[in-house]
Amino acid sequence: MTLISRQEPSHWYLRDGRPFHEIANKDGTGNRATTLRDARKVMAFPSVTNVLGVLAKPGLDAWKIEQGIMAALTLPRQTDEPLDVFARRVVEDMGAQVEKAADFGSAIHNACEVYALKNEVPTDKGLLAFFEPWRQWFDENVERVGCVEQVFVHSELGYAGRVDMVALLKGGSATGLGGYSDPYWAVVDFKTQKVKRSAKGEPKPAFYETWPLQLAAYRQAVLVSGAKHVTGMVSVVIDSAQPGPVHVKRWDDADYLFGSFVAALGLWKYVKGYDPVHPGLACDKPALN
Repeated sequence: MTLISRQEPSHWYLRDGRPFHEIANKDGTGNRATTLRDARKVMAFPSVTNVLGVLAKPGLDAWKIEQGIMAALTLPRQTDEPLDVFARRVVEDMGAQVEKAADFGSAIHNACEVYALKNEVPTDKGLLAFFEPWRQWFDENVERVGCVEQVFVHSELGYAGRVDMVALLKGGSATGLGGYSDPYWAVVDFKTQKVKRSAKGEPKPAFYETWPLQLAAYRQAVLVSGAKHVTGMVSVVIDSAQPGPVHVKRWDDADYLFGSFVAALGLWKYVKGYDPVHPGLACDKPALN
């Protein structure tokens, strides 16, 4: 499989869409993560995920707590090991599990990108088993790809984001989405998730409340770029617990959802005391616009 060089998820973007997720250390020892202070100097735009970080995410928080509990229950405690030392090892083990999940998500996203652009599948058999259901969904539902992993900027409101895919989806009941009889352009976001099962073994994916806000923000940034024909917003969940069919959800009420994102953006600007669109306000006091 041909690997495509990918930027790490960025919290900041320059106004021309270039990622600004790292900055060089003054002593020349490498790079460090960009801070809010760094962003102020160049009036960088926050990413959509950065903005939505201002909102509580009980589902994600519950998952992280679960990882911590599992680490505490399964990690052997060493003889005469002080409790605080053991606690630190539990936190480290928990962090490793979170990082492992992030690495798997990055690998799947990379595989999806390569297939969408080059029609090539992963050579890693373990990854291929999880990727294959997504490939089947893609072949059955995507009529044409507009772009993959492209950054879009909303200069008027001051945010940016990297969109997984903008594609022309087939209409009709074959998509499993309903509502559209004709093909339609949509912003599509891929998520990896350890899908839980019911008592009967039926998959129960979680579609979190911030996902449609993220998609609505992406869609609006795509629209202001000139692509006025993009109407749909779709989440595709890839099960990382065991290979199986993807879970797809189309989100409606795009204008309402975007209004909710704009409210979150205003809250983010207030909390951070930073508005890259109106720097005078940001320097003096938090900006709500």
